[in-house]
Amino acid sequence: MVAALIRWCLRNAFLVLLAVAAVLSGGYYALRHTPVDAIPDIGEKQVIVFADWPGRSPQDVDNQVTYPLTTSLTGTPGVKTIRSMSGFGFAMVFVIFKDEVDYYWARSRVIERMNVAQQRLPTGVVPVIGPDATALGQVYWYTVEGEGFDLAELRSIQDWFIRYQLNSTEGVSEVASIGGFVKQYQIDVHPDKLRAHRVSLMDVTTAVQKANIDVGAKVIEKNGLEFFIRGVGFIKSVEDLEKVVIRQEKGTPIQVKHVATVTLGPDFRRGALDKAGVEAVGGVVLMRYGENPLDVVERVKAKIKQLEPGLPQKTLADGRMSKVRIVPFYDRTDIVKETIATLKEALTEEALMASAVILIFLLHLRSTVSVLVTLPLSVCLCFVLMYAFGVDSNIMSLAGLAIAIGDVADMGIIMTENIYRHIASGDPKKSHFERVFDGAREVGGAIVTAVSNTLVSFIPVFFLTDQEGKLFAPLAFTKTFAIGSSVILALTVVPLICYFLFRPVTWSKRTVWGLAGALGFATTVATHFIFMWAGATGHYSGWPMAIATGVIVALAVVRMTRERFLPLEENAVSRRVASVYEPALRWILGHKKTFLVAPVVILFLGLTIWLGIGTTLKPVEWLANWFGPTVPAVASGAAEAERDRSPVAAGAEARQSSEKPSASVGAQPLRAGTARAPGEGKRPLLELDQLHWQTVRRADGSTHRRMLWRKQSEAERATELAAGLSVVRERRVLPGIGREFMPPLDEGSFLYMPSLLPQAGLGPALEVNSKQDLAIASVPEVESVVGKIGRAESALDPAPIGMMESIVILKPESEWRHVPVKRWFAGWPGWLKTPLAFFAPEHRRITKGEILAELQEKTAIPGVLPTWLQPIQTRLVMLQTGFRAMMGVKIYGSDLRELERIGLEIEQLLKHVPGATDIVADRIVGKPYLEFEIDRDRIARYGVNIRDVQDVIEVAIGGMNLMESVEVRERYPIRVRYLREFREDVPELEKILLPTSTGAQVPLAQVVTIKSVLGPQEIKGERGLLVGYVTMNTRDRDEVSVVEDAERALQTALKDGSLKLPAGYYWEWSGQFENQVRATARMQILVPVCLLIMFVMLYLGFQRWWIAPIIYFGVLVSAAGGFIMLALWGANLSVAVWVGFLVLFGVVDDDGVVIATYLEGVFKDREFKSVTEIRDATIEAGLRRIRPCLMTIATTVFGLLPIFWATGRGADVMKPMAIPSVGGMAVSLITLFIVPCLFCAVEEWKWRRAQRLLASVPNLSASAPDAGAAR
Repeated sequence: MVAALIRWCLRNAFLVLLAVAAVLSGGYYALRHTPVDAIPDIGEKQVIVFADWPGRSPQDVDNQVTYPLTTSLTGTPGVKTIRSMSGFGFAMVFVIFKDEVDYYWARSRVIERMNVAQQRLPTGVVPVIGPDATALGQVYWYTVEGEGFDLAELRSIQDWFIRYQLNSTEGVSEVASIGGFVKQYQIDVHPDKLRAHRVSLMDVTTAVQKANIDVGAKVIEKNGLEFFIRGVGFIKSVEDLEKVVIRQEKGTPIQVKHVATVTLGPDFRRGALDKAGVEAVGGVVLMRYGENPLDVVERVKAKIKQLEPGLPQKTLADGRMSKVRIVPFYDRTDIVKETIATLKEALTEEALMASAVILIFLLHLRSTVSVLVTLPLSVCLCFVLMYAFGVDSNIMSLAGLAIAIGDVADMGIIMTENIYRHIASGDPKKSHFERVFDGAREVGGAIVTAVSNTLVSFIPVFFLTDQEGKLFAPLAFTKTFAIGSSVILALTVVPLICYFLFRPVTWSKRTVWGLAGALGFATTVATHFIFMWAGATGHYSGWPMAIATGVIVALAVVRMTRERFLPLEENAVSRRVASVYEPALRWILGHKKTFLVAPVVILFLGLTIWLGIGTTLKPVEWLANWFGPTVPAVASGAAEAERDRSPVAAGAEARQSSEKPSASVGAQPLRAGTARAPGEGKRPLLELDQLHWQTVRRADGSTHRRMLWRKQSEAERATELAAGLSVVRERRVLPGIGREFMPPLDEGSFLYMPSLLPQAGLGPALEVNSKQDLAIASVPEVESVVGKIGRAESALDPAPIGMMESIVILKPESEWRHVPVKRWFAGWPGWLKTPLAFFAPEHRRITKGEILAELQEKTAIPGVLPTWLQPIQTRLVMLQTGFRAMMGVKIYGSDLRELERIGLEIEQLLKHVPGATDIVADRIVGKPYLEFEIDRDRIARYGVNIRDVQDVIEVAIGGMNLMESVEVRERYPIRVRYLREFREDVPELEKILLPTSTGAQVPLAQVVTIKSVLGPQEIKGERGLLVGYVTMNTRDRDEVSVVEDAERALQTALKDGSLKLPAGYYWEWSGQFENQVRATARMQILVPVCLLIMFVMLYLGFQRWWIAPIIYFGVLVSAAGGFIMLALWGANLSVAVWVGFLVLFGVVDDDGVVIATYLEGVFKDREFKSVTEIRDATIEAGLRRIRPCLMTIATTVFGLLPIFWATGRGADVMKPMAIPSVGGMAVSLITLFIVPCLFCAVEEWKWRRAQRLLASVPNLSASAPDAGAAR
């Protein structure tokens, strides 16, 4: 079938070229129209229900609003979990649906349940569904600025002009306002005047409510004309409110102005915005679910540009004209464009590197061109498939394309190299067509087999679920598309290109130079127009580069017409490779056991790096502890102290302190349930999982290093502390590779989220945020900082007033400071130092970690609990876990005070876990409350009911927005409240007047008791229980290990009683590490199944069953090389790294298949007379396949190098996927010898066995031919 396809393509060149043109056109269209984002939207499908109940405490909101909503939504089809949050004046319920549920179907189901819940809610509380946006929906933040405009004016412009115009933009779900002051008509009632005019507070509210209405009275006709009738009565100004009549007395009206002061002022607010220490007004644009962020932001920018001419302006006192401006401070497209640019640069460099490798190995331009054509065609076909299957263009999908470049080139290399060999050394009697066809047919089947295994190796990625599935599925799709495209092109287009390019050229010099000149001129013009189209140059610039490109193309054409097809043995590179490979392979075939020690050692080292020395050498540890002497628990520490701590110590630090400098050996350790008390007997001699180096400082200040072979006991620590010894630094020895979900994308910004204690109000929060923003702005690498206090007016923002967010945008890395680096040659003269400084500079650019450390130091304020993450990272974590940190403990129970107590105890325990930072427990019950307890007996004597008292409390103290004024398109609330001086202190509150049934008014103190208590600032719930959080981040350590150590610490504390957990309470861990744990558990099933499928395919693809294990041994050795590279690079084991290993498995498997296929072909139906002939045949096969195998290794390794040296946005996510491939392929150089070595060993064993059988049967020996077959 493959041969028939190749023959058809060679016979129908026009149709193939037509298909190529279609692929190029389709690829260009798909490239322009495929949605683009920084990372895949891995957020969960969340529907938010928001209910506003102004002025109500979190306890009232939770009992009367949140709980009925939560119980009504429970049981909704497709729901994964329901979280709730009750804040001051609002309730939020977060309904998380399963991934397979359609998002808008989920929203409709929630609306149905909300209609049922509405009947159980208090009057006036109307729940609404949140915007149809995800956690990644905040794509554009901006401020509204204008010199001479106050915060109220700017907020009105934002609310009634900018917001609605931007909200009308296609793809925008919501535009939320934040900061400034909402204009409000304020009626501040004077209680003494109320008493003097015998007017109650309720009389004022009733009068105002009746004074703000327009009506219509249909129409009247007059003289044939129809007139609409309209009664105009809306309040338009302060004067209108002042003239509102409360009642009249003997013809004299009592108006609002007689009992109250009416002014324009700011409405009550629970959020603010700070820009560089100054209050500001701004907004956030939320993108609709499923939209392309790049397109949405571009449309928003276009709309802003359209609005700018119509923004208000005013003349300042000095005569200057000031105009309102919209100034962005966070733009998602910046990171999108930077990430895509990094990937494009890496892809371009990979293509160039692959081209250089091919050209160096073949030394043949025409062969190089035939391979290079497959690269852009594969990319185009890949984008066509991405567009067809709905795969977005993002860092993961393009990373899949980047790591597939080597494989894409490999298919073309194998095909071209074999056709080249047939042209150079084939039968001269055959026609050019037959030689091309024979060369393509010979390797066509092997290409299909090898690629089948490569595609199968990626099956586990397609079966990942949840966030890891959504994150890596685009990568799996694009890699599959790219490799599948390369196979199709290798079987259809490459043979046709070789057929045309490899024809003998008999043109005259004039023809050659004429054609070269024409193509060079066309290339020059085309290159110049490309530069102009890209916007990089003007009409008269860019010509030097264009001319240089044209000259290179012309010279390349001339060169290609003069190239000869040299046999393998005459090619300079092939001769050099053979001169090294042949003697090496010959020596290896003669010393197989000696050689196989190397791959076995590599395999053992890789396993040790992966699992840890305590796992791979567990039998050695067991034997040492079984047969060796045991060590007394106390004696060893005393002996060490007596010897002044010799380098060989008898203890080891706990794993928890293995990766972080300790202040003192004798510091209180983190108990993990394994330390023994002094009287608990003997301790083991060796504990390899605790093996590490320590640098110890003696009492006299001198230091020395020592190796610790086991864990130290409490007594040993105390003894060393008494001897004046302290640990300066320590490092684990082969502890195993750390684990994490994936390295975070460097977004080029920080999101600083400090929290104040619950007692803090808006004023202190503004002061703290302003001070911290100014401190942040003082760091030279910070470009801008804007802080948000409290919540924006959006259902997506549940932040209380004491929670702040500062978006810190960093300058480009090229503008960062340089810090000095002390070198050993620093004191040398300049003329000696200069050449050394070229290779080892005496300065380096400051790192992002160092900038973060400086920011943490500058923003440290007592009582402020800090958390540092990144904007996108934070939104994703919040959606998955409900809290704003990388990981944390969720404590479930029924009492808020008990939850807070447990959380604070856990916070103190977690502070001792190495790698854990930003540890913050929820301060749940700490908000001061003033509670008005109504005496029912007393109000009965005055004929007053509870509702009457509560109305007075609500209106007089809190103020009530009675209605809104209607001023053309703008709406502003009208509020009634006591004057400030009559409601600020408890004694004044007691004097608030309450009307009785007789018309008299009595002070509140007559019927209520006012007391101060502590209550919750917010109430969170999940799974039908109350929940409290203890959140933390991690630095310099992998997430999974930190969580494991932290859980051990909590369990130990629970056992020894230092942590008390009442009945009905429990905790669980949550965070991004859950994705890693879940993905690893799934990979443990899928990877072996995948490897088994690959083994079966190899078994079926070869006539010798034992070839599959040989190839697999080479795969395992290469995997060990990947682990060694991970250790050298200092990377953790993440899902991204496992994806890199899957890529490696496919590539190494391909090389093994190529070599084994040729070996089997050489040994097929041949009889050998000696071991020497078997080895010669093995060497012959190896020499035939070494060049394409080296080329595939080189294209993979050098093709991935651009990812390693990439420093742009997104490089930190791509590198982990490339590390295993580069390390494994570097080690796979040894597998080029493993397969021939083991193949030859098996064939020699079979030949010797046949010889022994012949020798044991004399009759057969006499008649049998010399030396049996190698089979």
